[in-house]
Amino acid sequence: MDKLFSLKDIFTASTAATYLNIPYSTLKDDLNRYNKFEQQIKDGLVKKEGRVWIITRQALEQVYSK
Repeated sequence: MDKLFSLKDIFTASTAATYLNIPYSTLKDDLNRYNKFEQQIKDGLVKKEGRVWIITRQALEQVYSK
């Protein structure tokens, strides 16, 4: 079954970086280089659409609240 999220809980990588108050380059590296979101991608909480990363608030909290 697909997960349902409110639009307020879905970010692009750019808006997620602003939300977290971290540099966009840090988030981009965490997604592409350091595979910090590997489990969240498998769980369907993060997805790349074309060149744009779509990230849920839940994924951000899992990765950055540790």
